[in-house]
Amino acid sequence: MTKTIAQIRNEAAASLSPERQQQWEQFLTPMPVAQQAVGLFTPTDKPVRILDLGSGSGILSAVTANRSAQGSSVVAIEQDADLAQASESSLRQACDDVEVINTSIFDVLLDARFDRVILNPPYKKISPTVIATSGGGVKVTNLYTAFMVTAIQALDEGGECVAIIPRSWMNGDYFKDFRKWMLDECSLDALAVYGSRQEHFKDMNILQEIMLVKVSKRPQVKKVTVYADATPARPLEQQPHESVILKALLMGRDRIVRIQRQDPRLSEFKTMAEQGLWVSTGKLVWFRNRDVLSNVEEPDGHPLYWSDNQNGMMTVHPVECDREQWVTGEADTRNVVLPAGSYCLVNRFSSKEQRHRIYASYLRSDVGFVADNKLNYVHQGTSRQTVPLDDKAARGLTLWLSSSIVDEWYRQVSGSTQVNATDLRQMPCPSKGQLAALSDRLPIDNDVSQGHIDAVIGGLFSWAQAS
Repeated sequence: MTKTIAQIRNEAAASLSPERQQQWEQFLTPMPVAQQAVGLFTPTDKPVRILDLGSGSGILSAVTANRSAQGSSVVAIEQDADLAQASESSLRQACDDVEVINTSIFDVLLDARFDRVILNPPYKKISPTVIATSGGGVKVTNLYTAFMVTAIQALDEGGECVAIIPRSWMNGDYFKDFRKWMLDECSLDALAVYGSRQEHFKDMNILQEIMLVKVSKRPQVKKVTVYADATPARPLEQQPHESVILKALLMGRDRIVRIQRQDPRLSEFKTMAEQGLWVSTGKLVWFRNRDVLSNVEEPDGHPLYWSDNQNGMMTVHPVECDREQWVTGEADTRNVVLPAGSYCLVNRFSSKEQRHRIYASYLRSDVGFVADNKLNYVHQGTSRQTVPLDDKAARGLTLWLSSSIVDEWYRQVSGSTQVNATDLRQMPCPSKGQLAALSDRLPIDNDVSQGHIDAVIGGLFSWAQAS
């Protein structure tokens, strides 16, 4: 009996060796996700030319072909020989005109002739690489964005591309060039972000925050369809969504893409950068400076802060942990020592499962100190010069960054585990005077509840209780 397309996919997934899967970042698409992805294509009764980049078991292009008019064709490219054979088996059930190419997508010369391009590419970091396009070179830092550039260039005019990719392209410096290029090159039509990091690829052991994105080779459509909390459990059209003009989803010159419109309560604030608050990354990369780390305080040394030193909204030093709490005086020659004063520290890493995506703590140091590279620190200087904050402003900023409205803002901006300094600079923020006023209303205290923080902030800015 002929195996179904879903059975071919499941058997291929079960047969992948962990070593091979890790090497090639092979995460085969389950049928529910494949059906949702294909469902984003615009229905047409005309035959279409389909391209599947990194086809795996062929499930994506097979489902696309099944839903396309008779006379449609498929080109599938897959470098794993076993998976290429699985693609062939799947596609022959769905389409008569099939070509499966067993090689890397980067070894195939593709014309811009496809009406439908679909892909679930590998999510692997690569050294920064510039890909030549008709609109100039575009720098990519991850395999999935390299696949996306290839996919978009293969589209005919009016053609559509649907991809299953991480959210990380939507923010941060690493993806800035790709983001700008893609938004200039085509129309962003739909975004569907999965609320859970586990349920979409249950048998693939993947913890990425995954989304579906649809773009098309045409001028930007008036509104983008956004599913902000999608699930593979039922068809997308049955799930909550909204239509939003693209401008309402974009932030700043770097064109950071949000998944929802900004809370209107934040519209009264300028960004942190516009308020004269600069976010920098801690200067000490520990493995390059092992020789200056110390377990004991030396007369000409400095305190060293890690994320371990963050204790609620306070920063404590020294603490009992497996990291050195001091640096020797030699650190003064390394350009890593920050001037004494008041700051707000922000952990550079967090996951969506944590209570707060932004973990901020207040620091007051009477001596020069050193911050580990896994911390961001907020000051009122520039990228070249660190200037401490006014003490009240530092306290107020710590409270602001610990609020629920800020947490929700950041969850709408970032899908990666990194809390980027670039993104923080774009965050809406009260003025330094308003932050000082906030610190007068509520002291930094680890016993204060989340509800109390939110209520005091709401009272300061006269936000309605129902907001």
